[in-house]
Amino acid sequence: MRAAAGGPHEAGGSHISGGERLVPPSEVEFRVQELVRRALLHEKGEPDFLCVTVERVPQEAVRSLSALPISKRDVRDLEEGRSVAVEILAEAGISREAALRAVAWLAQGPAPDGGAMRGAIVMDADTGERLESDPARGVRVSRIDWHPDELPAWQDEVRHLGIANERVAEALALATKVVQTPGTVAELCWSDDPGYVTGYVASKRHGYVRIPFLKERGSPLGGRVFFVRGISTVEEYETALQTPVLLRREEKKRHDV
Repeated sequence: MRAAAGGPHEAGGSHISGGERLVPPSEVEFRVQELVRRALLHEKGEPDFLCVTVERVPQEAVRSLSALPISKRDVRDLEEGRSVAVEILAEAGISREAALRAVAWLAQGPAPDGGAMRGAIVMDADTGERLESDPARGVRVSRIDWHPDELPAWQDEVRHLGIANERVAEALALATKVVQTPGTVAELCWSDDPGYVTGYVASKRHGYVRIPFLKERGSPLGGRVFFVRGISTVEEYETALQTPVLLRREEKKRHDV
């Protein structure tokens, strides 16, 4: 599902909401209604463009991934939060120049019009060069969800930490898939929702690291940066990001948030 104000995204519409589920056929009708409701009740306002696409995915094409371990870095404010994000990215193998450029792009609005992108920036982990061919669209991650029995179990495990919600579950699923896609070194993300200021850095070394302050409250700017090294083409990399995946809980629980 994708929703926008001012017309379709391709015609310059402003992104409001998006989401997807990977579910058995028996759940399709209910999940479509759920996604439409999300778009219509979004805090950014009511969209005037809403597109829902339903696609059959062969069962044999779906693979399983174990969720990244979750941790949190306590920070006092936005400045410290972004400094910590750069520090973690550097530890994960990203050059300081690339990390600083990524933070600057998300902070200033990475799309050509100065707003948020529909997808993610693809950035060279060493030089900081943006590699995506369409700077308004970026690259998209799709065909991902939790195994039906795994999501409730994961939520029970982390409920006492206050993160057993849809937002964190979806972000963790996406980050897990991105980090385990060949060519990815790390990911930086914070939301473009004006009222949500928490973001994260994800990598194989650190797992999924939540940072409580990565943007100013009320700002409509945010997005994702995928730091890559050694990919053949962005097109092949995006194809890999769209292979069907269902998430399981990490094999050894290490929640520290």
